Amino acid sequence: MHFEYLIGLRYLRARRRERFVSLIAVISLAGVALGTFVLTVTLAMMSGFQEVLRERLLAFTPHITIEKSDAGLWDPEKLAPQIKALGGVVAVAPYVSSQVMAVSTTVSGAPGFVAGGELRGVMSERTGMLAELKQTLVSGSLAALERQTPVIVNDNGVKRSVNLPGAIIGKTLAFDLGLAPGDIVTVVSPASLGGIGAPRLKRFVVGGMFYSGLYQFDSALIFVDLKQGRALLADEPSLESGLEVRVANIFDAPAIAGRIAALTGPGFRIANWTETEAPLFSALKLEKLTYFVVLLLMVLVAAFNIVATLVMVAMERRKEIAILRAMGARGRSIAAIFLCEGAILGGGGTLAGVGAGFIAAFLIGHYKLIHLPADVFMVSTLPMRLYPANFVSVAIATAGLSLVAAAYPALKASLLSPVEVIRYE
Repeated sequence: MHFEYLIGLRYLRARRRERFVSLIAVISLAGVALGTFVLTVTLAMMSGFQEVLRERLLAFTPHITIEKSDAGLWDPEKLAPQIKALGGVVAVAPYVSSQVMAVSTTVSGAPGFVAGGELRGVMSERTGMLAELKQTLVSGSLAALERQTPVIVNDNGVKRSVNLPGAIIGKTLAFDLGLAPGDIVTVVSPASLGGIGAPRLKRFVVGGMFYSGLYQFDSALIFVDLKQGRALLADEPSLESGLEVRVANIFDAPAIAGRIAALTGPGFRIANWTETEAPLFSALKLEKLTYFVVLLLMVLVAAFNIVATLVMVAMERRKEIAILRAMGARGRSIAAIFLCEGAILGGGGTLAGVGAGFIAAFLIGHYKLIHLPADVFMVSTLPMRLYPANFVSVAIATAGLSLVAAAYPALKASLLSPVEVIRYE
């Protein structure tokens, strides 16, 4: 071991009259450890929220959509087998989607509550597309989309039995409309609201309800069978019709979308989730970066304590430094002594903070120690995700700040003139 490191370690062990300097060194190390701890736990929490939001958002958002760019008629089923054969594709299915109005029905048959929503016509037998919907069901099943359910309807005071197709709606939308499983909901096409042509509407039976935790889905989505959706939205101007694709790895969606575009050729509009949801995830990434920078300033404050500590050590050790210079030690060796002290303080605090942050984040996430109101935060417990890149970046940034903080005292100590110190002290 070089003598610089031995002397640096020795300087951190205070003599009896230098207890105050030693105390400042301990406070500096604790400050770095605390700042690093807070930073690592916060990044783990932000990563957890980002991943949970992405999972829940993409549960109801197609990874890739394929539509005709000129909104012309085409048969999606002919293209589906070719896309399904591509590597990384899990499921492909046609769909229709449009904004609609949902109306509940009173006991007397009169319209009840009204709410806006989004109608999605899907193929329930292709379970690969609706796997996430199935997991979020709080009542009913996907089979309700395919079957016709006999119900009693009241039309102008006349009760009669009819068979109605099923629909699965969000739990929040059902609450807003006062609906329960087995009730009738009337879906009205927006085209009829403009006063052009005869009103187009269709009645469905609530065959199930889902709860995803995302208000934008739970308060708006209405899933129906593809044939029923096409029958209602056949000539709807705002109709979106095409193929939706789900992939095994969501981060492969842009590459797979490129291969699909090469397969389909011109005339089709291919979009993946990184494009359709880009503003939201960009905002989350920016928020995470902001937290990192703000909390890194906390570590910077602790790094200033390292500066104060090393300056005080340099003042206390002026005679020793002068003797070392007189014995032939170079200025860079003196600088190395103080850089070694800064590295010990910063490195020790970094290791302690990162280690404690990893343990705390693991315990909070694994044992679900912090509970949250699910209706506000979408999750019932604080989500934590332990990504090695987060901990490594925090360790590098903290260690770098500690070395930068030690640079000034090291430079001043290396420029100390031994002649002046020996002459006057």
